[in-house]
Amino acid sequence: HLCVSRSEMLLDPINIDAWATENAASFAPPIMNKLMHKKQLTIMFVGGPNTRTDFHLEGGSELFLMLKGDMQLPTIQQGKKKVVDIKQGQLFVLPPRIPHSPQRPQEGSLGLVIERERREGEMDGLRWYTDFATCQEILWERFFRCDDLGRDLVPVVQAYKASEECATGKPSTGSVCASPPLQQDMETSVPDPVDLKALLKQHEGLLAGGKEADLLALMGHPDPEFSVVAAGGGTPEG
Repeated sequence: HLCVSRSEMLLDPINIDAWATENAASFAPPIMNKLMHKKQLTIMFVGGPNTRTDFHLEGGSELFLMLKGDMQLPTIQQGKKKVVDIKQGQLFVLPPRIPHSPQRPQEGSLGLVIERERREGEMDGLRWYTDFATCQEILWERFFRCDDLGRDLVPVVQAYKASEECATGKPSTGSVCASPPLQQDMETSVPDPVDLKALLKQHEGLLAGGKEADLLALMGHPDPEFSVVAAGGGTPEG
């Protein structure tokens, strides 16, 4: 179950399995995703098969939890491509400003994705490389205001597909931003995904005592924004 709040009102818990079944049409091509909640946090679910060739940059952190099936998340960490394999039941938190390209090749897969609300003046970026396999040279990129992922990414993708760089596979003057409004993180090495049930089992003593466990802090995770808190029985959230 998932609980979300709207303003000061706590909404009724949502049974994710029942909700996903009710919205099954949204996880079929070409939509492949469904927004559950949008305010301070954007909570969405994404289905498969769904692959892409662009890399996304954003100013906020992003949480991935695979509920059904597996996914791959190519990232650019410390200037080098690293493919993160997120298996069913695994949790992965991506810090801000790390290029990433979600790949969900498995039909019927389903993943939870949580992002924070964009701040005033904050920009997102979409980037393509000359070679997806190595990601050494940027081919084309654009930075844009993103208030609605489904709406605001489309014209950027269309502009890329219509570009000379897409046709030739070669960058040109102006295809790469000289002074990007969002600077790529070149320092952070992100911990690998963790099995959520195993992580909760590891801290069951703390939770059984009616306390809360800040899972990312206990892992020593470097993410500067998100907290993933598990509440044991006897707590106000438990």
